[in-house]
Amino acid sequence: MNNNGAVFAGLSTLDLAYAVPRYPAEDSKTQADELFLGAGGPAANAAVAYAFLSGRVPTLVTALGKHPLAELIRGDLQQHGVGITDLTPDGDQQPPVSSIIVATAAATRTIVSLDGSRVHAPFDSTAAEHLHRASVVLLDGHYAEPALRLAAAARRAGVPVVLDAGRWREVHSELLPLVDIAICSAAFTPPGVQPDSDDAVVGHLHGVGVPQVAITHGAQPITYSMPGERGTIAVPATAAVDTLGAGDILHGAFCHFLTAAEPFPLALRHAAEVATLSCASAGTRAWMRR
Repeated sequence: MNNNGAVFAGLSTLDLAYAVPRYPAEDSKTQADELFLGAGGPAANAAVAYAFLSGRVPTLVTALGKHPLAELIRGDLQQHGVGITDLTPDGDQQPPVSSIIVATAAATRTIVSLDGSRVHAPFDSTAAEHLHRASVVLLDGHYAEPALRLAAAARRAGVPVVLDAGRWREVHSELLPLVDIAICSAAFTPPGVQPDSDDAVVGHLHGVGVPQVAITHGAQPITYSMPGERGTIAVPATAAVDTLGAGDILHGAFCHFLTAAEPFPLALRHAAEVATLSCASAGTRAWMRR
């Protein structure tokens, strides 16, 4: 079953990101310093990072279809060593497009996007066949039915399931009991749980059956909790230029280090180092050249 491969499942977008020194004024024209055009989305960015770090070909289970813009996404992913299982191969829907302004002086970004909520992606049983060659599955919570079915299949196959929990989604109530590792943003708050409280979120996730939990806070330390151990992991300091996709890259790097048999806290630490490196240059790919 195990060859240290990985399956990533979730959203793929076309990212159009402009880097400018500072955010433009309303109703103005601005000359950008740099442009990034390529595949984006939590699962897609994570798969690209995993492919680069591991030298292996992960499988991305996503929804692309036949639209011309989907070809740009598909080409970029394949160029970066990611295999694709398309849940909507005959679909003519326009893929989600994210328009992004990156203000490099402040290392902040503003994103306007239609996520995958308008795309119906049914589960394809052939997607589960990739689990036979996988050591980890990462889900980003987009496309509920495929996420649930893959998580259940991974549980039966004994493959660890990692959840990228950026913000609460309805599917999480069913998905969390099937998750082995949840890596959450500070914005992730389950219903009825006190917001901005790591203790409350960690307690809730352990209570619904997630044994290993991490909560990221940007440049601030990562909180983690696992049976018998809880602590924080410092995030390396850097002169950040662009934080776009840093969390996605952290998740992909984490999966790489996890499949390299690193313990949970060490895999988090090394993944944070990679994510920090990605913030020192514009876009979600330039860090690979460093």
